[in-house]
Amino acid sequence: MDNRVNSNNLPTEVSVWTKIRNFLCQDIALELTPKQEKVFQEVHDFWTQEITGEKVHDFLFYEITGEKVKNFLFKEIKITDNIEL
Repeated sequence: MDNRVNSNNLPTEVSVWTKIRNFLCQDIALELTPKQEKVFQEVHDFWTQEITGEKVHDFLFYEITGEKVKNFLFKEIKITDNIEL
């Protein structure tokens, strides 16, 4: 009966694995700018969107024409910020 583990006899030294687990699983607080929050929300909405058979069909059988390719390749690009190279 002396070999039983008693809750009062817990080890006093914290093991390496407990330290690693506590480090990896600690709570963190993020402060995001409104733009970052918007991007995170858009990514979340994309990954959690509902996918239906009709959407898959429309994607797989999208009609590609020469005019659509031309419009894609020669699309007007707007520069919204001052970019220096």
